[in-house]
Amino acid sequence: MFDDMFEEEFNGDDDFVVVDTTQGLQPSRSSSIMLGNNATEKTLLDLYVGETLPHALIFAGQKGIGKATMAFRLARFLLKDGAGADDVGMNLFGDAPPIPTSFYVGEDDPVFHKVASGGHPDLRYYDIPINENTGKKKSGVDVASVRKIPPFLKSTSSQGGWKIAIVDDAETMTYEAQNAILKILEEPPKKSLLILVCNRLGSMLPTIRSRCRTFHFSSLCTDDLNFLLKKTASSATTSDLKLLSDLSNGSIGRAQFFLEENGINTLRTLIAFMEEWPKFNWAKIHPMADNLSRADSLKSYFGFAEIFEWICQSFLRAKATNVSALPEILQIDGLKSLLNHYSLEQWIEICEKLNAHFIAIEKSSLDKRQGVIGAFALLSA
Repeated sequence: MFDDMFEEEFNGDDDFVVVDTTQGLQPSRSSSIMLGNNATEKTLLDLYVGETLPHALIFAGQKGIGKATMAFRLARFLLKDGAGADDVGMNLFGDAPPIPTSFYVGEDDPVFHKVASGGHPDLRYYDIPINENTGKKKSGVDVASVRKIPPFLKSTSSQGGWKIAIVDDAETMTYEAQNAILKILEEPPKKSLLILVCNRLGSMLPTIRSRCRTFHFSSLCTDDLNFLLKKTASSATTSDLKLLSDLSNGSIGRAQFFLEENGINTLRTLIAFMEEWPKFNWAKIHPMADNLSRADSLKSYFGFAEIFEWICQSFLRAKATNVSALPEILQIDGLKSLLNHYSLEQWIEICEKLNAHFIAIEKSSLDKRQGVIGAFALLSA
């Protein structure tokens, strides 16, 4: 639920990676290197070299871990070496061209600049469009966007190579939009590639999934995540970096969101409130609920919801294993009393109800104030 909300902060891109040590984090289409998921790149590269690269790919996994970065990285490679393995031919000395070892394309390459600017004629990128009436993003990728894909992929390449379409947040496509894309999957043009970047694979129609090769992306390892965090939060303390790492679950996108939305302060505030369990200080909780229900506090509210769920899920994991599994910041006597009060089965039920509660508030556009109060109420039942 919350994962859908922080993408807007990043101009429609799914992920961030480091370009160099001075630039910090860059949008996916402007990234020159990739951290993590090297095995996925190796598999894709082998398919390309073996001339068996599928015409449609699904990059699946949680938001903010490198899926869109890989999509643009692959696109740049194909557009630069777009003649394809079967058309490259011999070089001037009659030797076969060298076999590529990665999808890397340098930042000084014209293809890199065209892709980064959104100006490459053989690449199209689609994500959730903006509602012209409200100025806000729509609820998902609409059918009007998807219907542009088949004619684009079928048109003649301006460079004589590949035609590539990337759909971000593909799982948000409406049923009508997903059906509209089936035609191009059933009859793909030569040297065309459709990449569907998907955060929840289960939301994709089985008929879509069966016609695509799916690659499951892993979360960033601790070392890679910490490396990126130091670039995006260079002024943060070691303690704050550790908290961001704990909250992000291996996603630099989530960590960036929490950094920008003061997630660390929200976490510490919630811990202070929960320490007072079983008698919550409702006189303090209600003003917080009022603040988070304001129209200009939507992102802060979703940050609250995500962190509240993270705390309860941490309790659940600790209950299933042992209290030492709690993140260090939660190892407080008051919180341990809350943890120990409920059984494992009760924590499972609390987490399920909490998730359903936040989803209902979002999907039904209910008062966010009730989202806050109702969350605490689930722990005081």
